[in-house]
Amino acid sequence: MYGGLQSLQSLWQARPLPVKHVLIVNGHPDPGPARFCSALCAAYTEGAQASGHKTRRLDMGAVRFPGAVSEHQSWLQNDGAKVLERLWLADRLFIAFPMWLGGAPPVLKLILEEFARWQDAEAVALGVPLEEKDAHIVMTAGFPSFVYSTNRGIPVGAWASSFSGLHTTKVVVIGNMDLISAEDRSHWLGEVRRLGSSRL
Repeated sequence: MYGGLQSLQSLWQARPLPVKHVLIVNGHPDPGPARFCSALCAAYTEGAQASGHKTRRLDMGAVRFPGAVSEHQSWLQNDGAKVLERLWLADRLFIAFPMWLGGAPPVLKLILEEFARWQDAEAVALGVPLEEKDAHIVMTAGFPSFVYSTNRGIPVGAWASSFSGLHTTKVVVIGNMDLISAEDRSHWLGEVRRLGSSRL
């Protein structure tokens, strides 16, 4: 009977999905644990690890970035090159950051723009199409979330320009941070923890 009962049962068994290497990026200039972005990163890490993903953490506020010396010498020295390597090796990114003068904090924006240029250069050198990194984005802001509207999960507005080179599959905007209650904070941490456990 087509292999019997055992073969039939095997058809119903869920096949294990591949483990992802997830890089959790805290884009807040202050990497201190008291910041909500740090708590969001911790919650996402818990969810990802509970689903079997391998995680690494990167706090942009703790990375040293020297300024550009000349047009012929990249500013990416010391920690900068290591950051690009971590981005390159990740299967998925989680990036949490506060709205900063209408966009992402300068260092986070700078590294993502440089990473996009690096991806373009690698694609051209290898003669293959550019493969963008899947990314989940969480942004905190002082104004209500509808001000920073999204279109089907994709960010809209000037602040979205930071994400070139990324395939943004989920965007969460947490507004009214100055007025947010402890209950709301707990709610968002739970949502981000569930997002981290996603296999997508």
